[in-house]
Amino acid sequence: MLAPPQPFTREVAERSYDPDMEVDGFEDYIDDAFYYKTNYDYKLGNLMDYYGIKTEAEILSGNIMRMSKSFSKGRDLDAEAITRAVRSLRKEARTWFNENGSGSDSVADDVYAKASAWYHVTYHPDYWGRYNEGMNRDHFLSFPWCVYEKLVKIKKDNARTRKALNLSSLEHQFSRGLYLG
Repeated sequence: MLAPPQPFTREVAERSYDPDMEVDGFEDYIDDAFYYKTNYDYKLGNLMDYYGIKTEAEILSGNIMRMSKSFSKGRDLDAEAITRAVRSLRKEARTWFNENGSGSDSVADDVYAKASAWYHVTYHPDYWGRYNEGMNRDHFLSFPWCVYEKLVKIKKDNARTRKALNLSSLEHQFSRGLYLG
């Protein structure tokens, strides 16, 4: 039997935050992202408490190692109900994402900057431990992945840009006679 995943600690956050996930203007969406992550984590934590599930990985994957005794009968039905509840929460989060933020006028939101802010408030070490204070819950990571399509595009675009910059830097060095120091 596999051991449950280790919690996302501040030290892990410091090592794993990916600056490639930052998009110009993401700071404009931080307050809304923080508000929505707080709501998402609270609701996800309540689902976990209700079903007696210990980890975020278990509730999201449906691979539940141990459920509350009150849900041991009819396990298949309970697993289906859990899956529906999680799907509903993710759908609700996408609805939040598609709303205009509190700081926007009639200007359309930059969906990539908004997705970047969702990533930032989840993974940046400055935000570690700021959710569910006093509730003895782990730091949840699934929030920004409700809009995974946006995050994947951000990563691909930034990786492509970085690669192009590295190539142009290398081309520049070769054109000047490749000075290696």
